[in-house]
Amino acid sequence: MLFAVLFSLSVRRAVAFRADLLFELVVTIVGAGASVAALLVVYTRTDTLGGWGPGEAIALLGTFQVVSGLRSTFVEPNLQFFGEQVRSGRLDAILLQPAPSILLASLGSCAPTALIQVGLGVGVAVTGAVRANLAVTAGGVAAWLIVVVAATVTMWATRTIVASVVFWALGLSLDVLYDAVWQFGRYPVQVYGPGLQSVFTYVVPVALIATVPVEALRGELLPVVPVVVAVGTSVVAWVVWRRGLRRYTSATS
Repeated sequence: MLFAVLFSLSVRRAVAFRADLLFELVVTIVGAGASVAALLVVYTRTDTLGGWGPGEAIALLGTFQVVSGLRSTFVEPNLQFFGEQVRSGRLDAILLQPAPSILLASLGSCAPTALIQVGLGVGVAVTGAVRANLAVTAGGVAAWLIVVVAATVTMWATRTIVASVVFWALGLSLDVLYDAVWQFGRYPVQVYGPGLQSVFTYVVPVALIATVPVEALRGELLPVVPVVVAVGTSVVAWVVWRRGLRRYTSATS
């Protein structure tokens, strides 16, 4: 209920600036088109990319855009400036609220216009699946949706963990590093060497962003492991957050 109210308030603020909404739409469409075009340029030099054909890679790119859009909508508007909140003591206002502080700090506001990227991502994913002639079933679509949700939860948890580093090192920000690693998710994890594949699958779950959802769509795996990963990373994020708060010095202390 609280999340619904916060989302409603954010939507009202967004629709009040229609020019910004139109600009966001144009920028998102151009960005999505450029990403697909760049991918197709790669396929002018090869027939497969890590064993993935062009249609499958487009479906993967669309899935990446879906999860990235959810990140831009719900997570980044809050955690992008989290370090400054901790350094300035403005986190006090969140800690005084009668709701879980980790949720208010990481999901307290949103950027509804970024949902445009989610819609376009779904369109790109469908286009890629059609082009690849994937034998998509209702079970495959359900598995894709479950894994996308699991990937989103994992993204929220890992992003929260990265932001929480500021509790131990006020001058340290890993946001740029997180963004850089995130970009690896727009390509099939199979294009990387064995070492990086292991890292992106088991250490930093970049493969979960897009590669695993499309594999689930193709019926190649069940969504059990991604769900377990989402639950596990959420628990770790909660523990890290609680321990970080013990080190927090408020503006009034």
